[in-house]
Amino acid sequence: MNIELKDLSHNPVYAQVRQQIETQIKNKTLASGELLPSPVALAQKLSVDRGEIQRAYYELEHLGMISKSTGKDFLGKPRTDYRVR
Repeated sequence: MNIELKDLSHNPVYAQVRQQIETQIKNKTLASGELLPSPVALAQKLSVDRGEIQRAYYELEHLGMISKSTGKDFLGKPRTDYRVR
């Protein structure tokens, strides 16, 4: 998944992320069932606040474009996954 942030005067970070993921889903660049990076991992990659990514994912989830599932990792630690619908 490739996300490029533009000058913040155009749109907030969460809106840019949401729009780019939405476009990649519509263009089938991101396939149904594909796992998205965690908000923490994507925030670190883009050098932005984790809350920006969480808001983008929240909006995409409410649009029905991605789904969120909660479980545990191999060490029993809680884990949340985001997948393309």
